[in-house]
Amino acid sequence: MVNIEKLEKGTYFKDAFKVSYKYDPQILNKIRQLSYRRYLPEEKAWEIPASELIHLIDLIGVDNINADPKYLKGVVAKEAGTAAKTSEEVRDRLKGIKPIVDYPFKTKPFPHQIEAFNIGYKSDNLLLADDQGLGKTKESIDIAVSRKEEIGKCLIVCGVNSVKYNWRDEIKIHSDETAMMIDGKTVDKRLDQIKLWIYGNDYFGIINIESLRNEKIMDSLYYKIKDDLIGAVIVDEIHKGKNGESAQGKSMRMLRSRIRIGLSGTPMNKAEDLWNILTWLRSETMSVYQFKNRYCIMGGFKGYKVVGHRNLDELNEKLNKVMLRRKKEDVLDLPPKMYKTEFVELTKKQQLLYREIKQGIVDNLDNIMEIPNPLSCTVRLRQLTSGLFSEDNPKLERIKDMLEEIVESGHKALIFSQWEKVTEVYKEALKEYNPAYIVGAVDVEDRQKEVYRFQQDPSCKVAIGTIGAMGTGLTMTAASYVFFVDKKYWDAENKQAEDRAHRIGTKDTVNVVSLVATNTCDEGIEELLRDNRALFDRVVEGKGTVVDIKAILAKILQL
Repeated sequence: MVNIEKLEKGTYFKDAFKVSYKYDPQILNKIRQLSYRRYLPEEKAWEIPASELIHLIDLIGVDNINADPKYLKGVVAKEAGTAAKTSEEVRDRLKGIKPIVDYPFKTKPFPHQIEAFNIGYKSDNLLLADDQGLGKTKESIDIAVSRKEEIGKCLIVCGVNSVKYNWRDEIKIHSDETAMMIDGKTVDKRLDQIKLWIYGNDYFGIINIESLRNEKIMDSLYYKIKDDLIGAVIVDEIHKGKNGESAQGKSMRMLRSRIRIGLSGTPMNKAEDLWNILTWLRSETMSVYQFKNRYCIMGGFKGYKVVGHRNLDELNEKLNKVMLRRKKEDVLDLPPKMYKTEFVELTKKQQLLYREIKQGIVDNLDNIMEIPNPLSCTVRLRQLTSGLFSEDNPKLERIKDMLEEIVESGHKALIFSQWEKVTEVYKEALKEYNPAYIVGAVDVEDRQKEVYRFQQDPSCKVAIGTIGAMGTGLTMTAASYVFFVDKKYWDAENKQAEDRAHRIGTKDTVNVVSLVATNTCDEGIEELLRDNRALFDRVVEGKGTVVDIKAILAKILQL
């Protein structure tokens, strides 16, 4: 039981509570998840600001807290009432909603996407902050294309480098426009690409946020915007530019286009994280110093550390002027599953090793066709893209990026691979999420214990396992995200694995994310699973002809 006591005057926070309990490492870990807390060594207790009380209740549970009911019930009732009101308001808002202009959507929008379109069509500053999986990319593409005549060119800045491939594909899916990838290996090549884009036919230009650190690239974009050649800028994963003192944060502020759209599924709970974003969206005019004085309580060594917040209602009002945020549970028109492909690039070291392995396969292809399972020749290539044989692992890095948002939003995830050796890499790298682990070496009884831990333990945010062991016979509905580091050739097994999260008891939309390394066998496999499953199934079931096998190998090996 955790005791919470209201303090007349806090040592570190003006409006504060004291938190005490009989030592328990699990409770300690939960308290450490709070953004603001200070330990009181003499009292062997913690001091937290009033603003953190609701977060503490969420982490520990109201039944495990002993406190004056007027504090406890007030917070719980307020939160519950707000949630119910929000869901009801969203449902009413979206009922019968129609686009405000006659726009020929290439892909049919859901009602919540129509709402975003309507707001974005009229607004020059917009922060799309929906939960992951609600289609922010489509929303911003539709907005930008609908306003093409007034924009000129639209620049997309990707906060995560590998996301640029998703944008390229999403633009093809949701519009008839094309995009120029500004990704040359040298600064001069990227400058040439910017010039080709501006004076060419491509409407969208796609660049990663790290490129903005380069002065020449930034100057080129700045003057193209100033001359009104670039009329709109979309910043994806905008929270990556929240630090206004960093090079990329400063550069983001210089992208002063007429139309500005920021995308983020990560809740930004700290006032200090909002200054740069709100300044770029023209909702904030104060300097960073004035902003912190207004909304932050400073303390710590020399008073440079933020130890609390104030005037948050006023700050929320500024934020809500430009932000549109809907939670999954509030948007009732979602399909039961949403699929997404996350593209990554192999490092140069991996690319060299990949070419060596591939060449060995190609040189020995005639002999390979004589073995019982010719497709097994691709195993080492696929394991390489999943993170073996090298310390480099772009797929793992992308999953880490996404998990940061997922966990911050209160969700959990499953991570699948075919191979136990691959899962071991991810288990070690993701220790901070207290992962459940289910592979062939784990006996059946212990697997169920891991399932229970994943379902019931709030600190267990991730379950990692093989498709064979974790992909059948288990209920893991605590997950709203499913990652495939690699997939089985037989798609029925992949579907069975993703359905661990999608079954009776599922509360949220299940987001199925496939990690694909560009210019590798991953792309061919993903295409075959999507467009020619029957061919794959024939071969896997042993019914395929030599022609079938050759067709698959040609696609996988990109011959």
